[in-house]
Amino acid sequence: PQIQLQNAQGLRISGPMAEASLLMQFAGGTAPDVIYVNFRQSATYINQGFLLPLDSYVAQDPTILTRLNPQIVSVLRDVGNGHIYSIPYAQFVQALYYRRDMFQSVGLDPNKPPTTWDQFYSDAQRLTDQSHGVWGFEFNNDPDASAYWWCNFLWQAGGDVIKKNAQGKWVAAFNSPAGVEALDFYKKLMTAKWRGPDGKMYKGVATHTSTPGADRANGKCGMWFQYQSSVIANTSDATTLNPNLVGIAPMPRGPTGITANEINAAMWGISSQIKDPKVIAAAWKFVKFMGSDEADRIRTKAFVEAGLGNTINPVTLIKYGYPEEVGPGSRAWLDANKTLFAHGKPEPYGENMNEIYVLLGQPLGMAENNPNADSKTLLDESAAEINSKLTGYVPAVEMRQRRAGAWSVFALLLGTLLAVIANHVRSWLKTRRTERLADSRSMPKVVTKYHVVAWLFLIPAVVSTIVWAYFPLFRGLVMAFENYRIIGPAHFVGLDNFIDLFYQPTFWYGVRNSFVYTLFSLGLGFCLPILLGLGLSEIPRGKLFFRMMYYLPAATSPLVIALLWKSLEDSTPNGLLNRMLALAGHSPIGWLTDPKWAMLAVVLPSIWAAAGPGSIIYLAALKGIHDEMYEAAELDGAGIWTKITQMTLPTLKPLILINLVGVTIGTFQAFDNIFVMTGGGPTYATHTLGLEIWSNAFLYLRFGYATAAAWVMGMMLVGFTLFQLNLIRRLRYSATTD
Repeated sequence: PQIQLQNAQGLRISGPMAEASLLMQFAGGTAPDVIYVNFRQSATYINQGFLLPLDSYVAQDPTILTRLNPQIVSVLRDVGNGHIYSIPYAQFVQALYYRRDMFQSVGLDPNKPPTTWDQFYSDAQRLTDQSHGVWGFEFNNDPDASAYWWCNFLWQAGGDVIKKNAQGKWVAAFNSPAGVEALDFYKKLMTAKWRGPDGKMYKGVATHTSTPGADRANGKCGMWFQYQSSVIANTSDATTLNPNLVGIAPMPRGPTGITANEINAAMWGISSQIKDPKVIAAAWKFVKFMGSDEADRIRTKAFVEAGLGNTINPVTLIKYGYPEEVGPGSRAWLDANKTLFAHGKPEPYGENMNEIYVLLGQPLGMAENNPNADSKTLLDESAAEINSKLTGYVPAVEMRQRRAGAWSVFALLLGTLLAVIANHVRSWLKTRRTERLADSRSMPKVVTKYHVVAWLFLIPAVVSTIVWAYFPLFRGLVMAFENYRIIGPAHFVGLDNFIDLFYQPTFWYGVRNSFVYTLFSLGLGFCLPILLGLGLSEIPRGKLFFRMMYYLPAATSPLVIALLWKSLEDSTPNGLLNRMLALAGHSPIGWLTDPKWAMLAVVLPSIWAAAGPGSIIYLAALKGIHDEMYEAAELDGAGIWTKITQMTLPTLKPLILINLVGVTIGTFQAFDNIFVMTGGGPTYATHTLGLEIWSNAFLYLRFGYATAAAWVMGMMLVGFTLFQLNLIRRLRYSATTD
């Protein structure tokens, strides 16, 4: 009665970056008291100091660990260096699920699911009917998310995702012969050509889907991988798919004869930021109860009483006294459950593994888009990126060489900068002496009075700018030379963050894509507001209506616009743009999933949203050109093209230049619409510098690296900013009337 449970409120992010939500809450000091944790998040949360050690509480009641699978207990102790930081409330394995009725309809035995890779591919081929949108197997919506399921193939081939090297550092291990075998099998599922019973050639027996539940319920998917908990056997499909139609089986064996699958745990940890002992005690009561047999008993009872006993793991039904709920098809579930937990492989749980699947999905996407690419090369590139970005592993000899080169470049740049500053200071002092001499011959008292009054008006703005702009700027400069942590002290690392920056492939992807995004935006959209402004200035009727309609996107949230276009550009045949293409007899285009189209797809919403408001600005500027000037030009025989090139554009030139510089700066920092629509994918095709900064700060918690990248981007744009300020200073402003 003294404990109140309240769902934690905070930022919610969907897609592959969803897990950044909690990290951003910690960064903002609004993290919940009790925190959800899984294996791959554990080391990051522990090393960042997010979690409270629970050893003293576990020592008081050690039975809380005895109900767990020994592998899970081993991971808990290994990731915590012998300490316990979280308590599982559910244990999970990934299993092979399949539609029994679909197996029967194509002549397959519903009681004999595939047990080898060859059988798995053959069954998927039998189940696939692409003419009716039916696939033998389905992955998640994009290759990045497919890595969750691909790891099973890697383990079945005898490989592993990561391992500890001789120095005890976690390093990528999937770029092995087993990894090549697993990636080749993925390519076979997705891209291999085969001849169907109708004699036609088809490509692939598996696909990606954004609507897995609906596909399974509607018979569009014959097999899939899914998590099965120690309590609930059929988790996400319980309300949409009749459990009697679903078969659950162990994973197929790989070429090595190994059957393997992921084993994981959903756990609760306690925030280390809680200061009140009463809150800590309440949090432990919650964590302890949720991880108890009593809680599982209540969950089981609730499902049985709701008529959902057939969705409960048969092992759990027998354990808690409901053997009558075990149906005739549950014997296979029982056997599968034992095999799955016996052969489970824990998902990667080394340091900074919370985003391992996002990076591991990159070679999958590249292999899918280019099946002829060498699998070993793709895996090697991905392994190098993971070692650099996640595990931070760089051989000591190589790191010394990088540091020596970096300090040499830094010394050269610093010397050049000091020379430039010294030259400017000398020039300023000389100019200042001349101004003081001129002031002393005029009216110093009056000038001083004006200066004091001006400064009184300026002080609030100056103080606000210092507090909210320059102090964060200075703090960010300091962070760029630190291994900054949200919780705990920061450590000075010299130029290491800048070294990582220039050796990080994703940074260069970001630079390239920022330039490409800027060129697309300028090339396709910069002139559009000018043309619309000219058109609006000439229409005889309905001016107010058209101005309002064109300006409407400026009053709409950019997030809403991005989500609207994301729906329009849905890469499935159901997307509006693809439906329009279908009417013209064209096959669907992967607007947001194909690297060839993705950049154009994310640029279009910003062009559409900016064209209307920009046209209103140009329309206002056009009011500065009086009708008498156009009439005089017409009397001199000038045509419309002459009037535009000789009168209109020269008048608009200052505004065009200001907008050109502003748009260039703004688009080079593009982030929000790309973040919402693609998250930087597919395969880094839309990964800009803005995303590189954000993802490293809030996904990988590399704040030092992120601020170093922000400073580099700022230096790249400083020339544009100085040019814009110089241009504005020279302009003369005047009012116009409608």
